This record gives sequence, structure tokens and C-alpha cells, in this order.
Amino acid sequence: MQVVIKSALARLLVMVLGVTIFLVVVGWIAKTYVAYALSRKLTVKNLELAVRLDPGNADYHLMLGRLYQYNIADIQPEKALEEFRRAAQLAPYNPRAWLDLAAALELQGKMPEAAQCLRQANSLAPNIPAIQWPIANFYLLQGNIDEAFRHFKVVLAGTSEYDGIVFSTAWKASGDPDKILVQLIPRRAATEFSYLYFLVSQQRFTEAQPVWKRITSGSEKFTAQQAAGYIDSLITARRPEDAYQVWRDLQAGGLARNPATGTQDNLLANGDFEDEPLNMGFDWVIAPVEGLYAGLDTATYYSPSHALLVQFSGKQNVHYRNVLQYVKVSPGRRYRLQAFLKTENITTDSGPRLEVRDAYDPGALDEFSEALTGSTSGWTSVLMDFMTGPKTELVVVDLARLPSRKFDNLIAGKVWLDDVRLTLLSE
Repeated sequence: MQVVIKSALARLLVMVLGVTIFLVVVGWIAKTYVAYALSRKLTVKNLELAVRLDPGNADYHLMLGRLYQYNIADIQPEKALEEFRRAAQLAPYNPRAWLDLAAALELQGKMPEAAQCLRQANSLAPNIPAIQWPIANFYLLQGNIDEAFRHFKVVLAGTSEYDGIVFSTAWKASGDPDKILVQLIPRRAATEFSYLYFLVSQQRFTEAQPVWKRITSGSEKFTAQQAAGYIDSLITARRPEDAYQVWRDLQAGGLARNPATGTQDNLLANGDFEDEPLNMGFDWVIAPVEGLYAGLDTATYYSPSHALLVQFSGKQNVHYRNVLQYVKVSPGRRYRLQAFLKTENITTDSGPRLEVRDAYDPGALDEFSEALTGSTSGWTSVLMDFMTGPKTELVVVDLARLPSRKFDNLIAGKVWLDDVRLTLLSE
């Protein structure tokens, strides 16, 4: 339906009204744009003008309040508080507005009102770490450890960014390992491992044990490699029994293999090299050496279908101890180390051999088998009987090559190792 305005006066009024609305809209757009442009350069004068041009924009009040609050050259806390209050009124569902208001109130000693603002922010963003972080710190400064831990726990569950500082702060504030583990550390494997390694870095091995037990009893899956550093740290700290217990826990969880199948008396893991070495813990560790190859070989072996191959390049007079395994033993007991080795074109007078030594005191135990050079006609059986020292609890079994003292000392050639067994001899 078409409306026809016959009166000239009416047509004029409609035209004026249209122009007026157009000008109002254009003016509003212009003011909004100018306010936005001013806000891009954060100065007090610019933001004050932006607020006057667009007073309903909460963001401009927040930015201006922050300048009043933190501008070292001209701090104006009362004006800051006024702007933050206005921002919270305009944007009541913005947790940032409540956080800024709470911070301004806290600086003026108005703690109950600040706490109320923080509760409002918490209700709006109960699971966002960036919001929970300042809330937790507020309660920490007020001495409310339980409430601080509750919010820090949300932070830890949502991000790893603050792990170190939260753990350190918790120990300074509480110092109670049970309280920290129960109230602060979320049941999240990544965070639990982070906390475990924090404790290890602080040499708090006793406190780390319940963390490890909680990890292993939890429902979340993890890998053996995640525990590698823990085992290494325990070994380095001369706590072999604790390290081996961690290894047994990995075995119980199916994350580390038990001793070689069919040889239950073998104290070595994967002695037949039928599985890829885990390169950690109480399995074979193969440390890389530039210019040398070390790994599994499926073409040459003593028993099907793998052996370990080390190939020397002929460019180094290398002191090699880079294929090794830690083994938990008992002090003052007799053991037998057996293995099969095969060589091909090994040069120099110092060839590869087996070594068994006390992990901490080679003076208590450090024995070698006979060195092999040249090419063997087949597989050579190696047998070494030895007795552990009176304090020996951990030995290292390794494939070794000692440096040659001859002029022609750059070793080349190949050596294979297979079917390695370490057994306790009966008294």
C-alpha cells in the first residue's frame, strides 16, 4: 500500500524529520568512531574525551580507570575507583570489570567490598585461569590459605603457565605436603608430573613419593617416558631402591617390560633385544655418539630375531660406554653375567667388551671381559662371575671400548651383542 501525502506542510515535516534522524545517526556514528580512534592511543586526555563522547562504552571506563590507577606520573585512585564502578555498572557480566574494581578497592583498604567484587568475578568465570589467578592471590595476601588454594587449583587445572610459581608459593605459604597435594594439586596427570618434578628439583624426594603413588593409582594414562626423569633423579640422588620401586610400578602398569620371557632369573630387562629399548630407567639406554651407529639389527642375531649392533666409524679413538643398563642388586653377593658377542673387522688393539661396575663407586666393583678385535668366526660366549661390594646396590652393565694408547688408534668395524643375562649365583 502506498501512502500519499497531499499536504505540502506535511511533506516538509516528513522531510525535516528524515534529515534530522539521518543527522543524529551520522553524529552518533561520528562520535563513536572518534571515541574509538582516541582510545587507540592510551593517554588520560584521549580517554577522558572518549568517555565523554561515548559514555556507555564500559571498555573506555576500564582503560581510563587503569590509567588513573597505575599512571606513576599522576595516580588518581579516587577517579580510578569511580571509573571502575561505572564500568562494572555498564558491563555487569564482564569479570574483568569486577577484577579491576576489586583491585582498586583493595588498594584503598576496602577489603569486604573488594572480596564481594571478586566473588562476582568468580561466579562469572569460575574455570578461567586468568580470572582465578588474581582471586587466589587476593585470598593468599589475606592469609586465607584454604580459599587461595581452591582458586589456585583451578589455575593449575586450566594451564601450566603458572605451575612453578604456584608450587613455590604454596610451599612458602603452607609447607604442608599433604595439604598441598590434597587441596591444591588437581587430579590431572600433566599437573601431577609437573609438581613431581618441582619437588625433585627441590630435592624433596620423600614428599615426591605420594605424588608418584597418586599418579600410578589414577585413571589417567601416561607413558613410561614421563617417569624417566624421576627415575634418573632418584638414581643420581643415590636412592636406587626408590628408583627401582618406580620401575616396578611401571612394570605393574604394563608400561615397562618384565625380565626377558622364559628367563625369569634374568635380572636384565630385554636381554635378548627382541623389543625396542625404552632408553630409560632399568631398560637399555643407548646414548648417541656422533659418527657411531647403535641400534637393533634384524639381519644378524644369536637368537631370533634381533641383536644390538654398534658400528664404529674409524674416525675416533672413542671411550665407549654408551649402551648400558642399570641393574638393582644386593651387596656382598655373587652374580654371573653372560652374553654373546660377534665382531666384524674391528680395528686397533682395543676392541669392544662387556663391563660391570658399581654405579656409584667403581672402586668397589669394575670388571671387564676380554676385548674382541678383528672378526670372530661366529658368536663368542662371554661369561663373567663377580661379587658385589659390601655397599653395592646398583650396578651398570655396559658394552664398553677403552681408548687405545697406540698410534693407530681410530676404531672401525662392527660388534653385535645378544642374549645378555645377569643371574644371582646360589651361595
